[in-house]
Amino acid sequence: MALGGLPLALCPPAVRPDLVRERDRLVRLLTGIAARASEPDAALLAVVAGGSGAGKSTLVNSLAGTRVAATGVLRPTTRVPTLVTHPTDLDAFAADRVLPGLARVDADAPGDPVGRQVRLATGPQLAPGLGLLDTPDVDSVEHSHHHLAQEALDAADVWVWLVTARSYADEAGMRLLRQAHRRQALIVVVVTHVDAADRTEICADLDRLLATEGIVTARQVVVPRLPVSDGRLPPGTTDELAAWLAALATPDRRREVRTQALEGLRRALPDELAALTAAVHDESEAADRLAATLDARFATVADRLDAELEAGLSLRSDVLERWRRLAADSPLTTRLQSTAEQLGTLLRGRLGRPATASSAEVRAEIGTQLVETLERLLDEAGRRLRADFEADPAGRRLLDATPALRDHDLSERRTAINRLVNDWQADLAELLAEVGGPRLSGARRASTAINAVATSAILVLFSLSGGLTGGEVGIAAGAAATSQYVLTRLLGERALRDLLAQARTRLHERVAEQVLRERAPFDTAVQAARPDPDAVATLTAATGRPVRP
Repeated sequence: MALGGLPLALCPPAVRPDLVRERDRLVRLLTGIAARASEPDAALLAVVAGGSGAGKSTLVNSLAGTRVAATGVLRPTTRVPTLVTHPTDLDAFAADRVLPGLARVDADAPGDPVGRQVRLATGPQLAPGLGLLDTPDVDSVEHSHHHLAQEALDAADVWVWLVTARSYADEAGMRLLRQAHRRQALIVVVVTHVDAADRTEICADLDRLLATEGIVTARQVVVPRLPVSDGRLPPGTTDELAAWLAALATPDRRREVRTQALEGLRRALPDELAALTAAVHDESEAADRLAATLDARFATVADRLDAELEAGLSLRSDVLERWRRLAADSPLTTRLQSTAEQLGTLLRGRLGRPATASSAEVRAEIGTQLVETLERLLDEAGRRLRADFEADPAGRRLLDATPALRDHDLSERRTAINRLVNDWQADLAELLAEVGGPRLSGARRASTAINAVATSAILVLFSLSGGLTGGEVGIAAGAAATSQYVLTRLLGERALRDLLAQARTRLHERVAEQVLRERAPFDTAVQAARPDPDAVATLTAATGRPVRP
């Protein structure tokens, strides 16, 4: 079931164990509703529940006609539930139609069963079509015991609620009776250990209390204070209750009882699911908030990169000067109208070094600066994102649950960004072929020319004045201006605009891919913590209202 997959990772640690337990209880409740609805004529389950010392095990033994449940003064006496039924119904309860989360063990098996188990026994005095479940105390000092009791009551077709002459007004019991009332459960209240002299007063006060709470019972039974022998009350003491239960177990009546129980549970579901629904709503909001923080921090990388490039990259002025002189050499500029293939010839040997070396030097300088800029921007985005998560309680819990997010492994980042920049520079050759058309048809066979033109395009794309001062700024501006002149003469103004626009777009596309890799661990963690949409849909369907307000 989708609810079972709710991680509840973003809720406060102090309440998470309770919410996880409630989630699991509700999964069992909903599963049980479906299973019981599929077999409306199956034997009823009457759950005998109540506080410590109320005599639950004694009552079950008395109704069964044999000692099947342990009794005594030691508390808690009942550590695992005991289910007793007529022999003909034993197989029905051995299956997991009810209490599917509890392993079945034979009540006569040696040893002291503990944990999530239910002991199975038979009682020949019980009417066919009915099972009695003796439960741990709802007020047990052992948390697992009252959780088991609650789980048993979730599976009940009938509540047999036991209180004593001293405990009938206890809040722990009244809280559960209110729940039974919300579920419109069929309730019989059994008051035990009643002295004859106090009976009238106790019954009147119990009636008053139930009326005040609006709790309607199907029956009230009083069991006087009597001696117990072999774990059972004297013969005849429980005949009234036994007859009432037997009447419920007839085929027509038990279908009616089960229908009432299931319908009451369905109507009570919005209240039953309230705490989990509120938690899922809060977690959905928290996940949305963290995702928005992720988007906001990494969305700035592209804009900040543009701002850095507009301000200029910090290339060495001597590199820029060599390129400016190379690109501005008069034979080059006067012969640009010849074929692009001739451009490579004209570029060879300028300034006493091959043109390819000057081109490679400029490209390497730009590449290094671009890599360092991207690394810095990504590092800043990650650092600020972690600070945002630390400031958000849900984000801090996510970081605590996923330590790798705090110590993000960046060992592969430099390699990835180098590859990104190299691939982007290689893109320019393809762009030149696409944009330049016939003007560069010959240049496709002249790598020197292509590299020179591509380098010019990169210089024009970036203003290249960042970090420079005085005359160095002029050198940078001259290099860019000369490169733009060369490109305009070679490609034409319109083609040059297209080339530069596409070059910038492809750079952004590659940077966006790297941003996705950088944020992927955070996206994965947020998505894993986000409530499953199927669970949200289940809550919406079960409560009749959306999870979000």
